[in-house]
Amino acid sequence: MQLERTNDKQDTEQSGEQSTTSTDDRFTILSNSRRRHAIKYLASSDEPAVRLRDMAEQIAAWENDLSVYEVNYKQRKRVYTSLYQTHLPRMNRVDIVEYDQSSGMIWPTDGVTELYPYLEPTSPPVFDWHQVGIVVSGLCFFLVTVAFLELIPDGGWDGYGIAFLISMLFLTVTAGQYLDS
Repeated sequence: MQLERTNDKQDTEQSGEQSTTSTDDRFTILSNSRRRHAIKYLASSDEPAVRLRDMAEQIAAWENDLSVYEVNYKQRKRVYTSLYQTHLPRMNRVDIVEYDQSSGMIWPTDGVTELYPYLEPTSPPVFDWHQVGIVVSGLCFFLVTVAFLELIPDGGWDGYGIAFLISMLFLTVTAGQYLDS
């Protein structure tokens, strides 16, 4: 079933304006978990528009750690009411969605896609390169100090050998950081 937009907003292509959401608006929208769930729902939908009822049902399931089929009327109604009265009108005002309150239809805009990266969880680094850098710097300081104080026995490393070793250590750490990013 093909759905069409019924609200009075002008298409940004017709007006020549570019739709961008301010940083304050982005963080205001993202400051509420229910709005983040709404954005997550829009991101996961393959449809050009979604029904408010379907969105409310899925968000209620997420909030209550249930499947969509286990959500009861009270849980769904609580989410539906807050989306209908507060969250979707606010998201509509800042061009995150186009929301037709009378039909209960929601269309994602380019503004909502700008928020997708903020929803992705960031994983902690697998390897802490800051600690590696500190250890390598300490080792290099030790090597230079030993060479300066001439504590290396005859036949040991000369200044060029130590400089080469230090350069290789830093090159290895830098390459590791680059490949890890």
